[in-house]
Amino acid sequence: MGNREWKQAFSLLYQPPAPQRKEAFLERLEPPGLSTGEFLFSQLFYLRPWNWLLAVAIFAASLFLMKNRLPQQIRLVSTLLPFAALSTVTELHRSARCRMEELEMASRFSLKTLLLARLTLLGLGNLLLLCALFPLMTGWGQLSLAETGFYLLCPYCLTSLLCLMITRRFRGSESVYLCAGAAAAVSVLCSMWQEKPPALFQGAGYVWVTLLLLALMIWEYRRYLFCGEELVWN
Repeated sequence: MGNREWKQAFSLLYQPPAPQRKEAFLERLEPPGLSTGEFLFSQLFYLRPWNWLLAVAIFAASLFLMKNRLPQQIRLVSTLLPFAALSTVTELHRSARCRMEELEMASRFSLKTLLLARLTLLGLGNLLLLCALFPLMTGWGQLSLAETGFYLLCPYCLTSLLCLMITRRFRGSESVYLCAGAAAAVSVLCSMWQEKPPALFQGAGYVWVTLLLLALMIWEYRRYLFCGEELVWN
């Protein structure tokens, strides 16, 4: 007897009774009201403080590098941004790393909703950091808007892309070390490209490379949000 026959036999053996007064019971229930802002604020306490402290440290280190207002030193700010992306991805992956995914999937909100809320909070923090650095690098470094966007977004997007690919394939604690290695490699690569960027990044290449990495990062984040929903019963 195959699996299909077994399933049909079990479905015939177990017939659940019809629910009685189901609609009346559901009408008596009053779902607790929770606005989107309240839900986001509740998830703020699940994020560890070191994520915000790291963002403050990156901003302080960036100001130190830009104090002399030399273009070659201002471009070194890009070597710090991979670690902001690293903190975001590792914080999102904490549930999988601690084997808490199934428990969170059985909660009131789906795991995808929880990850999306935490990603929103962490993304707003990183966006605030980038918005604070953008006018400083543009004005003090005498860089064009395309170059400033390249030096800010490319290392961040590339690190996020690599770390998300790693966390989707490695669910244990070893993913933290692999992500840290990827962030360090991107940081070193950015420092090597300060003096003489490749020809691909000259002129309009700044814009196209930045947009490509940004699109790939968003696509990889979408894949990550949906890859944890193997348990259909949620």
